[in-house]
Amino acid sequence: MQQNTWGRSPDDSMTRVLPVAAPMNMLPVQVIDRNMIAPDVVSVQIVLPGTTQAPAPYLPGQFVTLALPTSRETLYRSYSLCGDGDAARPWELTIKRMQMGAVSNYFYQSVQPGTLLYASLPRGTFTLPSRVSPEMVFVFVAMGSGITPLMGMLRAIQRLPERERPLVQLHYASRSPDDIIYRDELDEMDPDRVWLRQRHYISSEGRRMTTDMVLDFAGPLAPRAHWYMCGAESLKRELQDELNAMGVATRQIHTEVFASQHGPAYRVAQSALASEPTDLFIADTGDALNVEPGETLLTALERNGYRPDFSCRAGTCGTCKLRVLEGEVDQPGEILSPAEKADGIVLSCIAHPIGQVTLASGGRAPAGVVRRKIPGVSAGRSRKGRTGVRAVALVGMSALLYSSWNLTNHKPDSWVAAASSAQQTIPASTSPSAGATITSSATPGHSGGGAATATPGGGGKGGPSAPTATPKPKPAPKATSTPSPAH
Repeated sequence: MQQNTWGRSPDDSMTRVLPVAAPMNMLPVQVIDRNMIAPDVVSVQIVLPGTTQAPAPYLPGQFVTLALPTSRETLYRSYSLCGDGDAARPWELTIKRMQMGAVSNYFYQSVQPGTLLYASLPRGTFTLPSRVSPEMVFVFVAMGSGITPLMGMLRAIQRLPERERPLVQLHYASRSPDDIIYRDELDEMDPDRVWLRQRHYISSEGRRMTTDMVLDFAGPLAPRAHWYMCGAESLKRELQDELNAMGVATRQIHTEVFASQHGPAYRVAQSALASEPTDLFIADTGDALNVEPGETLLTALERNGYRPDFSCRAGTCGTCKLRVLEGEVDQPGEILSPAEKADGIVLSCIAHPIGQVTLASGGRAPAGVVRRKIPGVSAGRSRKGRTGVRAVALVGMSALLYSSWNLTNHKPDSWVAAASSAQQTIPASTSPSAGATITSSATPGHSGGGAATATPGGGGKGGPSAPTATPKPKPAPKATSTPSPAH
């Protein structure tokens, strides 16, 4: 198949049904290359259709959410960007095939050069500090595919002039030597160990990663190092507790949610799902909606004309938070804090109502619905009017593609340059079914890929407009993140 052509393979059963208008907050992207880099691990190169450049600038360690429409539903999964932040080159996503994983198996079996997908703009705060200097120390801790966001950071550091590279330790746990993702590249990255020291833990050989082993290897560097962890929650919690006890500053500890978004982790037990439609009340509009069996709150709201914010649709980024005033929901695998749970916050993308539920707000309400002020509850932003003209949808799509092209039409010298370029506001497509204004703030954090503090926001439908760039002050890096990429 010829590369860089905006077309679909006749065998491309999943993307053959791509709608004319992109899902809210997303733009069309195209796969131009794929390689098997380890057993059950595929790496794909993704560009803006018709180009060889990244669909949008990004920071090493950030992630994107992909939408894969099928004949039955649209599947959303988030994956880390593994590149060094050079937006002149394609995005690189590395996906490990998971048992019962619909999306990971699709990538492994079916995605070929030419395949079209939809993707969000990059987001996440699991990134390097805005300034990296040679006197700094970094300790990277990864398990399995948790290496993917860290690989982008390693590549970015390697791209620095030799005298400007900081000291880096990599602790990486794998099942076997053959399962080490990026094994050859890691072997060749710094053979003389000038700036990078690696320690591999192979479980099949009886060497499992432990907190004590990591801290012993870090030695006196541990208190002043910047720690980046993407692995099992138990190891991260234990290591973070030890670092806190050592007096390591919170701002130096960065974690990603290492959650499988394509396996059974987010499936709700059938016994918890309602067998009949249930009622959903929206307090700030007074609406009474119905939720069909098996539907999430997000899906039910969208079906009834509401437009709540969302991004990953897998319970890891936190963009879709809503507040429950009355009733119960089932949301397995969620990443909410105890304080958020106590306040009734739920993740609407994975929350299934158990009986009647009342929400403080359902996000942007349908046109003509009047909001009421609820004490202590934010009414949110009003939704703009709809347009249902198919031709306008096509124009909106063109505007989105043109905007993304402008975003990538540069060659930053470092990931810092990419960050400043990424702070753009892009007009999304307008269509009868979807449309939004996407705002990306390239700031450092993730859940395994990371949730950004300012993620692409959902918006009301609006007409196409010329691409604009609105400079924003760069937020300070956060110590932890609560989203995303699936591994």
